[in-house]
Amino acid sequence: MLGTFLICLAALVPLKNYSYTIDESYHELPRFWTSTGFCPPGDIERHNLKSVLNSDEIQMNILQIAALPNAALTHIRIHWLLKLVKFVEYTPAGVPVYDFNDLDTFIVDLDDLELSPVIEFMTDLDGILMDNPDIESFLWQDFSYQVAKRYLNFLGAEKVLKWRFETWNEPDVLNYNRLNFTVEGFLKYVTALRKGLTTAGHRLNSSLHFTLRGPAGLFKLENKHPLCWALLQICNSKIDQCPIDVLTYHRKGQGLATDVLESSRQFLEKAYEKYANIRSIPISNEETLYFHSEADPIAGWSTPQDYHEDVRYAAKLIYIVLLHWHSKLQNAEFKNLETISHDNAFISYHPYEFSQRTLLAHFRMNNSLPVHSQFIQKPVYAALGMLSKLGSLATDIETLPLNGSQSGIWLLKSVSVSENLLYLSWLILPKENTTNFENFTLHRHLPFVLSNNTILAYVIEILEQGYTDPAHIWRTQAGETPFPNAKQRAEMRHAQTPRLQASGVLTSPELYVAIGDFQPPWILLFRLCSNFSSILKQPKKLLLRQVTTGEVFLSWREAEGSSHYLKTYEVWFQTKTTSEWKLVSENWHLPFPSFQFAPMDSFVNGFYKVRGLDFFNRRSEFSEITEYVEI
Repeated sequence: MLGTFLICLAALVPLKNYSYTIDESYHELPRFWTSTGFCPPGDIERHNLKSVLNSDEIQMNILQIAALPNAALTHIRIHWLLKLVKFVEYTPAGVPVYDFNDLDTFIVDLDDLELSPVIEFMTDLDGILMDNPDIESFLWQDFSYQVAKRYLNFLGAEKVLKWRFETWNEPDVLNYNRLNFTVEGFLKYVTALRKGLTTAGHRLNSSLHFTLRGPAGLFKLENKHPLCWALLQICNSKIDQCPIDVLTYHRKGQGLATDVLESSRQFLEKAYEKYANIRSIPISNEETLYFHSEADPIAGWSTPQDYHEDVRYAAKLIYIVLLHWHSKLQNAEFKNLETISHDNAFISYHPYEFSQRTLLAHFRMNNSLPVHSQFIQKPVYAALGMLSKLGSLATDIETLPLNGSQSGIWLLKSVSVSENLLYLSWLILPKENTTNFENFTLHRHLPFVLSNNTILAYVIEILEQGYTDPAHIWRTQAGETPFPNAKQRAEMRHAQTPRLQASGVLTSPELYVAIGDFQPPWILLFRLCSNFSSILKQPKKLLLRQVTTGEVFLSWREAEGSSHYLKTYEVWFQTKTTSEWKLVSENWHLPFPSFQFAPMDSFVNGFYKVRGLDFFNRRSEFSEITEYVEI
């Protein structure tokens, strides 16, 4: 049974502009959670890596990651990416010449999708390191210089300065340390990277600084993981000469989001106690959604977990973000938190379509002609979209107890305010492991009063276990088939976005939310804006990509700021220029800039355009019309 929402009626106090009536501290909210990543499957040699990264399934996976709203994900970390670079020859001066063409192709595709890479300097430089151990430092310095300088000249400073350059991933782990780094060799390697990036940034009148991150380590016992700890020792002894700008580490949990934070806190406390001078270095935990158990301490992304399937995983991501935000505000160890990453952009495989650590459920349709891949967006994907709609300022987490018990509800309040414009976004969800709400009704006063000429409209969306839950449909209605048919896929996609629970005009600054009947876990987003908001801007760069015969995936780019005031998108289609336009997304809630069109009774060849609707049902201009011709 669905919960209900009531907006209480009351008289408003007329004021010229908005006035906050509750004394709360708002802080600038940095988007520190917008990074993901994956490791390509199979052999890490160039030919396989190139084939995998250019495959239809990887390309569609990345396209859907880029199709989240409002830069919900901005960076993608791909292990061994630099293996795409091929050594060609040495110049007469002994400088290596590399073929970057394969990497160029991939980087350009990422750039077209407005995604930035995390460049890990993980490669054997096509074998020349092994052949020239005496000039290893020179080779790394030159290579990091060539990589940064090439793309600085190719794409420009504005884009490349957004990239993240990083040292070798988990260098103390034998599975990754394929160059057999010694402590001395690893420190020389990191220093060489720093020198190369610094040289690449030199200009005549001013210099650019490329941030180097590292050592991306697990930081277990010092005798077991000597490379990463040695780097901290070097930085502590000469902090002004520390080669890294951001301290990256990997701290995982054992099932609870609080485990991740506690594990991070213990590591940082130990590191700061031993190496006090590194406290000033920004920090980043790159694997916050990597959980293991005591029984299986080396579980990776592919180990199936039932909570990965549904809203439980989405809620876990939100918990981790909120816990890090709270700790950034309240705890000294996390004051310099820069980013966290989820590393959940892997592609699942049968029979674990939903249960692996991924953003999308992947079905390889081997029973069809042609063989192709189908993707369903999981609730964790939608949760990232909801986070992207938070305002630019936020309070600390507010905990609302349930009848004096240890259970409760978390509320994160965020706003964006200008002289004549208010945007409010509240994220609400049960505390971790809260299951009983006892018919609880949330009643909150909204923190403002309004002038007579102001109209406020609101939208309420929710992710709810069992309802916005494609895996539930797959299991209960599709019999867990590895090859869901078109009707089953459509039913799953209808459930893959947050549900539009309520919308309308706000008549009072009070909110009642009857949540007792929601099936936990759930995630609720309440958004509100004024009639002073501008009409939504025109969607841009409508892209059409074939999925299979009679099926096409559409994605488009939102104008900056448009996502906050967007209620839904409309997708229109006509078969030929003389035909009438048809609204093909009718009865779909589309809060994110993508749509998979798979009609069961018509063709997909024709013309497409999209537009947005805001909270007041005002429509944007249509995107440019784009033609699709099936090959």
